[in-house]
Amino acid sequence: MIKDREQKAKILRYCAAKEWFPQLEVGLQPIGALKKISPLVTDLDVVASIQDDFEGVKNIVFDCKTKSKESPVNRALWLRGVLDRFKAGQGFCILRRGSFIELDHRLSANKFGIILLSEDEFDLFADVTSRNYKKAKGHICSIDAWDMYLDIGVKYTKLQPVILFNRSGYWMIEDAAEACRKTLSALISARPELDPSKVVHSALILDLAALFSRSLAIILYNIFKAYLHPGKESDLSDALRMMLYGGRDAYDYRNTLYKKYLQSQRGDQFAAVDLSMPEWDRFIQLIRQLLDSPTDAPRIPLILRELSFAYMVNSSDYEYARQLCSKSPQAARFAVLVVDYLCRAGKLPPEFQKIIEGTLLSIQPS
Repeated sequence: MIKDREQKAKILRYCAAKEWFPQLEVGLQPIGALKKISPLVTDLDVVASIQDDFEGVKNIVFDCKTKSKESPVNRALWLRGVLDRFKAGQGFCILRRGSFIELDHRLSANKFGIILLSEDEFDLFADVTSRNYKKAKGHICSIDAWDMYLDIGVKYTKLQPVILFNRSGYWMIEDAAEACRKTLSALISARPELDPSKVVHSALILDLAALFSRSLAIILYNIFKAYLHPGKESDLSDALRMMLYGGRDAYDYRNTLYKKYLQSQRGDQFAAVDLSMPEWDRFIQLIRQLLDSPTDAPRIPLILRELSFAYMVNSSDYEYARQLCSKSPQAARFAVLVVDYLCRAGKLPPEFQKIIEGTLLSIQPS
């Protein structure tokens, strides 16, 4: 069960009010681990992804501290190290209600990107910086829903690797292209265990789609800044391949190995096939459509995760998701396209696509 529930519930409500994409209980992995399975360095209480006009997405980290033994400024120094490891620009350290924080400690922490607040002060901060804080709603605000999310791997043990990827592995990947590939790989690896009759499995697919779209938004911004709107599909295809596989030299090397593997397994007729994402033509088409409005792409993940959590708690209340779609009709449309691509690329049972797209279409703004 999730600890510090009251503090985290407030953070989630703040994220919902600000329309940020939250992730609870992010497992921080060691750098350059020597063991095949290494213990986590620590858990990050809440990571929020927010839209950035230049990078597509950037992260901030919330730390909840309820113990009284450690001084606030020491905790802030620890969090600064976490931000550096996580490449996040801003952190919040939220202490238990009524905690006394020296003014000089607040100022010192602020200089290295940490805001020190007690729990009751956070309410004031959130209310001032977001007018919707007190009335923000959404399934992503429910700690019980997050408990259910994190317990999927307990109930469905063969899906545990996917949950570990969602809450840890994904967030440790610094390169958006690698994160994009590995998220699709996680979906494909889970495919044999996914059953369309189980609502929680549809929720898991939506959550993977949310993470996939988050990475896709970063890739999209890089493409847009370099090409704006590529005139030729071949130019876009070539640029995407290089970006997804680490540049020209890395791609050529991987492509050579890929062709040799295909030739050894399937014969010479497959040696001409180039390395690419599954359903490559559909992927290019997806990117071309998202390039129509790249600033709406970072809004896709929250729509998909909100629906995922609605499925998680078996609720048909999509009010918050509808609000998100109304504010960004393009993001609502793009969410359908992302799900369509993933269901096809992951070769999922067609019932999943029918179920999920049916819900997405029902919340599209009229």
